[in-house]
Amino acid sequence: MIRQVVDRREMSKYVEALRDCLDAPELQDATARAANTVPGTGDPVTKLRAALPPVEPQLASSGARTTNVAPFMSRDPIQSLMQSTLEGKLREKGVTPEEAPAHRGPLAWLVHLIESILHPVRFGPDDPNWVIDVGGAVLDRLARGNHPFNPVPAEHEIADDARVVIVGDWGTGLPRARAVAEHMAEEVAQALAEGREAHVVHLGDVYYSGMEEEVRHHMLAPGRWPVTLEQASAGVTSWSLNGNHDMYGGGFGYFETLLGDERFSKQQSPDGKATSYFRLRSPSWDIVALDTSWSSDVLSSGFVGVLEDPQAAYAARVAGESERKLMLLSHHQPISVYDTEDLGPTLLKELDPVLKDGRVTAWLWGHEHRCMGFGEADGVKVPRCIGHGGVPVLMTHTPEEEIPEPGLWQECGFSEYRGDHWGRMGFAILDFAGERIEVRYRDEQGSTSREETIE
Repeated sequence: MIRQVVDRREMSKYVEALRDCLDAPELQDATARAANTVPGTGDPVTKLRAALPPVEPQLASSGARTTNVAPFMSRDPIQSLMQSTLEGKLREKGVTPEEAPAHRGPLAWLVHLIESILHPVRFGPDDPNWVIDVGGAVLDRLARGNHPFNPVPAEHEIADDARVVIVGDWGTGLPRARAVAEHMAEEVAQALAEGREAHVVHLGDVYYSGMEEEVRHHMLAPGRWPVTLEQASAGVTSWSLNGNHDMYGGGFGYFETLLGDERFSKQQSPDGKATSYFRLRSPSWDIVALDTSWSSDVLSSGFVGVLEDPQAAYAARVAGESERKLMLLSHHQPISVYDTEDLGPTLLKELDPVLKDGRVTAWLWGHEHRCMGFGEADGVKVPRCIGHGGVPVLMTHTPEEEIPEPGLWQECGFSEYRGDHWGRMGFAILDFAGERIEVRYRDEQGSTSREETIE
């Protein structure tokens, strides 16, 4: 499966094979329906061929752009859907990631998938029937459009000494991501043992494209998400932001499957509908979590954060209604020193009324698959990237390396596999103590790599 799903060259072959077969009689109806959701002119086949870009290195997920060693997780919606569909159809054949021995490396389950295929040509880009089967599923997804955006947020009261566990870009289902979840579960259990409230937040992205089955397998299957049903019944809440990969599947897996799980039942507007932005309020803090990924465009790549109305106005209202300290959560980054092409004008412009007076104490986000701290910037006192929860990336930085401003620090721990240095995955624990927050960063091995105080 390495070559079929997460190898850039193999995916290039699939893209070209799909482009060539769009006019096949078997795909005529699906092509016509999908073309209705795609902008452009011309007949359906012409429109879709124009919408299907070649596989380029810059369309790989953050941290995996310069080498074919790292897994290729495309940032193009159609290509991501092809990856989702390929994996899903192999699951239908009875090949499951859980059968792969965990000790064989960070991508062992994908290796297992390809080793389970007895006839590589029959189920590959050179098999026209297979490509038509995969292509039909991709076109059916495009024809469905995107899930509607809920303009009303969820709101929930938390204690002044609550523990909030935060992980970003975790939804790969890989063994190392599951190890991260095990340590998150430890933090939840410890908080409960101490009589402390516990809340767990995912900053978004289920791979490859947030399809319903991917949400079930990567996030909700037993032993995945670090909150049990019993803990949820006892008051532990779960929350998730919307990531660009979640929108590649139209957001249906996110809004309906993930937020439909009873552990995420608090993430609803007052009318009982799932919503992608929310507010956690303690006596000393407001935590406003924004959806920076939702778009009506089925072909939106989501490289750059957006902000659907009325989120900016809502954030401004929360900021102005009290003297509580303010923390923002989002999937996309407002600041970057390595992935600057993913910065856009929308977030800072729309949130300027909140940012301009230094009202925001902290802003935490994912999207970049790294753990990194920044100095005060754009009116935010404590900006932090926590996007290293589940995507394997090569660690190309060293602790001695100078970080461009406004970067302050970056987690550079790694595990060696076949001569390559793979950055360690991890998460953050926020222990609230009135107006102060004690923060710990833990990695997939359970080690505490860094501690700091936000106040």
